[in-house]
Amino acid sequence: MTAIATNKFKKLLIESVINDLGADSNEYYVGLSKSDQWSINETVPGLANTEEEDRNFRTNLQSIKTLINASFVSLRYNWSNGTIYKSYSDSTVLGSIGQYYVLTENQRIYICLEPGKDATGLPVASTINPDTIGTGTISKRTSDGYVWKYLLTLSSVRSNFFLSANYLPVNKVSTATNTVETTQLGIQNAAVPGSIVGYRLLNAGAGYSPTSTINIIGNGTGAAATATVDATTGSITKIEITDSSNESQFIGSGYNYANVTITSDTTPTTSAIIKPIISRDGIGADPRDDINANYLMFNVKPDGAEGGDFLVNQDFRQVGLIKNPKEPINDSDFMLTTGNALNKLSISSVSGSFANDATIRGVTSDASAYVNKYTSNTIYYHQNENTGYTPFTLGESIQDSADPGGNNATIDADSSGEVNPFSGELFYIENRSPVTRDSAQTEDIKIIVQL
Repeated sequence: MTAIATNKFKKLLIESVINDLGADSNEYYVGLSKSDQWSINETVPGLANTEEEDRNFRTNLQSIKTLINASFVSLRYNWSNGTIYKSYSDSTVLGSIGQYYVLTENQRIYICLEPGKDATGLPVASTINPDTIGTGTISKRTSDGYVWKYLLTLSSVRSNFFLSANYLPVNKVSTATNTVETTQLGIQNAAVPGSIVGYRLLNAGAGYSPTSTINIIGNGTGAAATATVDATTGSITKIEITDSSNESQFIGSGYNYANVTITSDTTPTTSAIIKPIISRDGIGADPRDDINANYLMFNVKPDGAEGGDFLVNQDFRQVGLIKNPKEPINDSDFMLTTGNALNKLSISSVSGSFANDATIRGVTSDASAYVNKYTSNTIYYHQNENTGYTPFTLGESIQDSADPGGNNATIDADSSGEVNPFSGELFYIENRSPVTRDSAQTEDIKIIVQL
């Protein structure tokens, strides 16, 4: 048995997560985890969807910061002079087509309905920037033969949060509060359901007359196409949407189905096979459908130490997504913007110092832990499978395992962090190469989930 989850269902799942994120009863956080090394050579390990991976992330958790929003995103393709672009198709998984839409320097997204072709039907490179057709509601052919349709413009706010080297944000607007949204809403409302936005030449045939005409037969109206015929072989070299007098195309409307026939002055020796490409809702009605936005992006930007909750001059190797974590003492919902999840030792009689990532050991308890941060008379630490989970004993001496005689102190108190790392639902874990944080830097952490 074979089965698929349709793109409509995937879109529904992504929408449900975005809506859940926005619910007043929920708080989503991005967490940074694991300061200790993966291995001597820092080889980033793979991940398994197991309880063990969940537990290990939580034991290594350092800090969390709240998420404000999320977005549908698609793979990013920049328009580049001299590139051959493919066309939108209704018969291929859009994610596998490749570059059939582009982002221009003006932050506009255009979709290619038809690539330019030479006299033999071979695709030619795009040399005319799609920006030249503007932001109107109709598709237009540029002088290099490409037919482009404007979809939307990225706002500066959405670009700041969700535009990356590999992904671009995509959204559908319901109301307009600025010029960018007003333009996009106009595109959405002007989309033509059941339009035929292109044609696939599956078999070129042979023996057709140069004056052959294309007939569109279906339950819609208004679509028209023009065929180019090789004068020697009578084969169809290319088929294009017929251009109208205002440079738009005769894409028609109302087609749920259609087929193509050819009228020829001569009897063909081999029949050509041409299939129309139908956009059920119309290109632009929902750009998330048009450019395969089956990815969900979360973004958070930790700024320096975030009031002391985030570590600086220390690294992290894991990023996670946590919903509704709790406070450690009374199990109430954690509601602050940022929080520190590390345990904390208050120490006295300090001799020497305790470096980041050093291993400390309790002389009486034989407990071990990694040092995340040492400041004045406080050690922030975590324990994991490497150190074991033996608790420290109040009043005992602790030593730096690498220099027990030089670095040591006495434990006065052992307390939890602001966040209970074992609370909340952990939805996502990502292993990374070590990233060292600095007090003057702001991380731009993007989490991508593909459905």
